[in-house]
Amino acid sequence: MGHSRFGSVRLVPSLLPALLALAGLALLSGAASAQIRINEIYANPPGSTELEERVEIYNAGTTAIDVTGWAIHDAATIDGNPAPERCRLPEDFDTAVCPGGAIIQPGEFRLVKGTAATAWINNSTEDIYLCSNRTIPATVVHQVSYLSTVEGSSYSALPDGSSSFAWRSLTLCASNAPPGDVVAPAAVIDLAAVPGAFPGEIRLTWTAPGDDGGTGTASAYIMRVAHSAITGGTFDAVADIDRWITEPLPSVAATPETLFVFGLDPDSTWFFALKTQDEVPNTSIISNSPGTAPLPGTLLNPDLGFNAYFGNLHSHTSYSDGVQTPTDAYNYARFTAQTPLDFLAVTDHNHTTAGMSLPNYSQGLSQAAAANSDGNFVAIYGQEWGLAVNGHVNIFEAPVLFGWDAGNYDVFVAQTDYAGLYTAALANPPSSYPVILEWCHPATGDFNSLQLTNDGRASVHLMCLVNGPSQSTATDESDIGNTNFDGAFNEALRVGYRVSPTGDQDNHFATWGASSESRTGVLATAKTKSAILSAMAARRTYATQDHNAVVKFSANGHALGEAFTASEGIRIAIEVTDPDPTDAVTEIDLFRGITGTSIATKVANSMGNNVFNWRDLDRPPDGTEAHYYLRVKMADNQSIWTGPVYVTYEAAPPTAVGPMPELGITLSARPNPTSEGLTVEFALPRDDAGSLALYDLSGRLVRTILAGPLAAGPHTVAWDGHAEDGSRPSAGIFFLKLVTREGQVERKVLLLR
Repeated sequence: MGHSRFGSVRLVPSLLPALLALAGLALLSGAASAQIRINEIYANPPGSTELEERVEIYNAGTTAIDVTGWAIHDAATIDGNPAPERCRLPEDFDTAVCPGGAIIQPGEFRLVKGTAATAWINNSTEDIYLCSNRTIPATVVHQVSYLSTVEGSSYSALPDGSSSFAWRSLTLCASNAPPGDVVAPAAVIDLAAVPGAFPGEIRLTWTAPGDDGGTGTASAYIMRVAHSAITGGTFDAVADIDRWITEPLPSVAATPETLFVFGLDPDSTWFFALKTQDEVPNTSIISNSPGTAPLPGTLLNPDLGFNAYFGNLHSHTSYSDGVQTPTDAYNYARFTAQTPLDFLAVTDHNHTTAGMSLPNYSQGLSQAAAANSDGNFVAIYGQEWGLAVNGHVNIFEAPVLFGWDAGNYDVFVAQTDYAGLYTAALANPPSSYPVILEWCHPATGDFNSLQLTNDGRASVHLMCLVNGPSQSTATDESDIGNTNFDGAFNEALRVGYRVSPTGDQDNHFATWGASSESRTGVLATAKTKSAILSAMAARRTYATQDHNAVVKFSANGHALGEAFTASEGIRIAIEVTDPDPTDAVTEIDLFRGITGTSIATKVANSMGNNVFNWRDLDRPPDGTEAHYYLRVKMADNQSIWTGPVYVTYEAAPPTAVGPMPELGITLSARPNPTSEGLTVEFALPRDDAGSLALYDLSGRLVRTILAGPLAAGPHTVAWDGHAEDGSRPSAGIFFLKLVTREGQVERKVLLLR
């Protein structure tokens, strides 16, 4: 039963290319290789039978392909190199079960297996890669992800060669279709398109056809969208709907189906059509092609006004087990690195066995202060506390050294007492900055098995999802950071920690910021030490394997890392931009988990679009906190993980309250009552971030008036009397709500007509 990383496998030699040429085979590479697909994954055979684990590949194209030298890889790190860099493991074609060698003819299958008695495919969340080479960088031809396994079943493409996967009985080396099936699903004749509830949304409805005509359950929908009616002749040429949202799996015949498409241009008319496939695949004829425009108005804007800054939060110098001094590290990261950093944190180990001493720690803080240049470069110093066996914690800008070595600490904390560390960190804050802790290269057993404490929840803000390689000597960003920390990340969110992802290099040589492209992206108001650390404390971070990919994000007008309440399913908008022409976005996946109950699972995704809009149609029960984050996959196989947002669902906003003078926040609106718009005035005691919005009596959002960074002092802003969709709300009672990190203020507004 597979639970661990790949074991060693061996290459079974294929026929010589010369002999293949003599046989007249058209052996193609490059773009043609994309026709080879991962088709079936057998990860969890009954009992401890690792040698029975298999990955089936399938030729869905029209030409023969030579897969000599190809490889299968999972998300685990092998010798410090994950799959997107190098597919480490040569294939062993299981010719005893699925004969034919390394030449795969159109419509043929091959099996790849491990040869050591070691589990090589995880039973939990897993990414399986098919690579056409084992060099750097690897060329990933196909990738399939799953969340958990069903013992004795395989994860199979239905139909063969498609992207529609489900758990089913084994059909290794054979079609997933029942033999002799020549009947296509019936055509859909009642596809309807109407505007959704918000700008940019269209609701599609239809009746599910069957697998064979109008009976059974089909395997996949192919849905298309265009600006004019779609015909059988134009169907294959127009855009696939998965640029906005992926198609659902078909329901049993005669079931009413509904799909919301988000993020469409509200100023355009959109037409839709679909075909249905069974597992052969037999394909239906085209459906009817209805069209509509979404509600007018403005889409949710992912740009909340923050700037993206890129840096590394984990590195070492000779003050522990690295080289040179913190001053050298800051100068290298700022002036010498191939892509200079906006910020660098030097986090030398806290204990004597790694070389730390009290004088060095104090000197490191001083060197960071001297190297800091607000507006140009942010220098951060800290300590990496703990031992690898129990987990490392980075503590930034702490004024004291926490430790357990006699005579070599300012504040004693036993080496395995993580709860004590969190409390001690909060009791000894930096004089000018917030207390910020980061979990480094985490495993679920680290940090006392992610033990949740109040002080831990208050102090641990960040969690590394990309790390190292720590011993890299590369200075041209050619190494790829270790990944596969998603399981620990999801478990931390489930138990109740609020942690945002980081991408660290963990430099131990003179490679600060230069060993890989991995970065922590921070969304801040300015490139100053105060602004960067404040953004980290607010959890406005994302982990990226790309050195300059900019993420803009909004959830109901809230930024990454924020916690807020909602009375209905939230709206999320993300935009990813990259100045490098080869770094296009290939997929955006959205994950949702329930805090205290379940880990995050993928609930929506889009393909080939750098902009993604979505609304949660499955509103959790009242009192439930849901957390949402996104994973972005780039064309060069790099990934980006965003910080989560945390949403507590309530039936309606709380009873309106007046100003909160104890927090220094005020809010007023005039005229009140009003028959037109409002002039809204509010004041904040310090720079902050938040949103000002109007809600109706049921708690439904009427209009977001502003969102993003907010400066200290008085503000005046106007509401023009219109809702998000451009309409004028009916008369009634409304609530004007100002939400910041400091607190929440509401005012009741009476609208007359």
